[in-house]
Amino acid sequence: MSAMTGVPKFPAQAMLAKLAQWAGKPQTHIVGLFLSLLAALAVVAFAIATLEYTKMRGKLLLTAFLVAGYFMTMLTATGTPKDRVIRWLYVSIFGFATMALFLLIVGVWTTPDSDEFWRLAASVTFVAFGLSIVGRALGLDSGGRKSRFLTWATAVLAASLTMMTVLGIALGIKAETYWWAFVLLALCWLFSSAALVSARLWRRRNADRADK
Repeated sequence: MSAMTGVPKFPAQAMLAKLAQWAGKPQTHIVGLFLSLLAALAVVAFAIATLEYTKMRGKLLLTAFLVAGYFMTMLTATGTPKDRVIRWLYVSIFGFATMALFLLIVGVWTTPDSDEFWRLAASVTFVAFGLSIVGRALGLDSGGRKSRFLTWATAVLAASLTMMTVLGIALGIKAETYWWAFVLLALCWLFSSAALVSARLWRRRNADRADK
């Protein structure tokens, strides 16, 4: 029981708290990314050594790359601010990324002959990746009116691209005007992202000069 609040701490709550703390550290995902890429390299090396490439080894290799993509997404998401207003975003990224990994691995090993399944897996994957980019953009806010404007512009554009991608996959949209609008938004996102990173580097450079 907590001495401060008198509320009992259940083992499950303590475990979830430790899991959240562990998942929020960049080192965790760097190690996971390294190990998954090492596993992929081991599969390739074994296939070369035996001069044989089987479906099983192909599935193992693809699984290793999927796990690497999961840790890359979560590593990007560690830049998400943890304040009270948007702390739910990191939890959402973790949930969608884990669900996407599960669906993709199930798809690799069971090869379901269902367009709906693959559309669902692709949609969840893009949601996880898009939210991680949104969280990373919000974490690049260096203060100031211009930086805040670029931060939210980049985040909104990333969220819009994610929504358009998911709708395009789920509804099977093939209209050229829809995807031309997507390309235009993507170019705007690239421009705003570059401007945001440049503004952050410029502000840090000026801060270092001031310290000297």
